[in-house]
Amino acid sequence: MSKYRWIVFDADGTLFDYERSELNALTGTFGHYGLHFDSGVHRIFAQINGRLWGEFEKGRISSKALRVRRFEELAVVLDFDVDVAAFSAQYLRNLGAERTLLPGAGEIVEGLSQKFGLLLATNGFAEVQQSRFSSSSIRPFFEGIVISEEIGFAKPDPGYFVEVFSQLGNPDKTEVLMVGDSLSSDIAGGSGFGIDTCWFNPSGRANDSSVEPTHEIKDLKQIVSIVETA
Repeated sequence: MSKYRWIVFDADGTLFDYERSELNALTGTFGHYGLHFDSGVHRIFAQINGRLWGEFEKGRISSKALRVRRFEELAVVLDFDVDVAAFSAQYLRNLGAERTLLPGAGEIVEGLSQKFGLLLATNGFAEVQQSRFSSSSIRPFFEGIVISEEIGFAKPDPGYFVEVFSQLGNPDKTEVLMVGDSLSSDIAGGSGFGIDTCWFNPSGRANDSSVEPTHEIKDLKQIVSIVETA
């Protein structure tokens, strides 16, 4: 028998295809406002967005501020004149309608749900993640979802994992595995809380941080052998 009883999955970039979702949502939003959008604009947004999400993980910016500031900064760089609050709201509506999973994610989750309890854990915005999760094909296989904006804590803060464990019924920490693509939030948060972690690293990028995952995988299918032999 596996020592694990629970597997906690990150959402974006681990199960959901965030890159495609972001691209589709941005394309639709720029089109809605009649603004030019191309790969260069996307790169600028990704740089701004990534930096601000990093600030959010460190507790230096609120989710409320993050929603709008990324588009405020983008509007300055691109020199376009829009109501950034309305622009942000349209983008989030578009993003919430995106439900594309990464290849194999649905099958892996369905199979694991037969032997393990599953929980989704995300730092995303509540209306986006609730919309995507509730209508996603993987929803039936999860016990629930923990969203940072709803609980007031974000990964890697220990408070986030306190809520995760509360929803799991406070099992022994040795029985829980955290799976995610982010070293700074998923893996650092899980490790800091004292649970095993599995870094999903499909591109094989180097780990130049001080965070040491318990396991590392390039393909989601590798999770099966990890949890069944642990």
